[in-house]
Amino acid sequence: MARRAASARPGAAAVRDELLCHVEDALKTLRVRAVTDERIHTARKHLKRARANLRLLRDAVGKAAYVRENAALRDAARPLSSVRDAKVLTETLDALLQTTSSPARRRLLFKARTALGQALREARAELGMMNAVTHSTTALTAALQRMREWRLENVEASLLDEAYERLYRKSRRAYDIARGDGTPEALHEWRKQVKYLEQSTRACAPRSRHRVKALLKAAGRLADLLGEDHDLVVLKARLETLDAAERSRPAIARTIAARRRALQRKALKRGAALFSTKPGAILRELMS
Repeated sequence: MARRAASARPGAAAVRDELLCHVEDALKTLRVRAVTDERIHTARKHLKRARANLRLLRDAVGKAAYVRENAALRDAARPLSSVRDAKVLTETLDALLQTTSSPARRRLLFKARTALGQALREARAELGMMNAVTHSTTALTAALQRMREWRLENVEASLLDEAYERLYRKSRRAYDIARGDGTPEALHEWRKQVKYLEQSTRACAPRSRHRVKALLKAAGRLADLLGEDHDLVVLKARLETLDAAERSRPAIARTIAARRRALQRKALKRGAALFSTKPGAILRELMS
């Protein structure tokens, strides 16, 4: 299926076509004899992008269709998460090891790495035993067939505009909440909304415009900062499940806390710049 030109402002049919491309790409990635960690990561990215496109089409396709297909895409991606999460934690821990010289701290981190390696192996085994990839591809194939039947060529552009403004408003509100309480849950929700905003901008705005390029770049960098913060939260929780008598634990916790504070300062600064435009004006900036 052809993708749209970068300079064009798409209608609902073009957003649908891009959604279908993401689902097709996820299927191609998973329909192999051996599904590697990298393929799982790639498939999940395609499905997240598909769900962002779907959010833009919520009013165009109707609530019932939106709810059904959003659940189908979410449920197809969910079994793949445990493998990817274990892989990301291992990578996060490896990065921490590179900056840690204390023998006691390194001993605890290597103990955690062994546990994470086992968790990753178990996640891979469970994926195979439950035949999860086959179930996911079957569900995605059915969803793809249903979504191909959507006829959206005559949908008014205002429906996409309203959907995009709603996504921007929701992401901006998540920023306000995260700035206010700074809990891991609020920061993680903010990251999810920023990722949806990034992909929906990519799907519905003319990519050749400077303001669009700037927003995409800012949203991508912000999501990376918030993603690293979330990975550190999960890693800290995993370290707490190890030997409670380990004397190096408080020092490692302080290192993680300091890194998180630095990440959050950068994220909030970027968030303030990204969301300086009010929702009512964002469409004029991006589309006009």
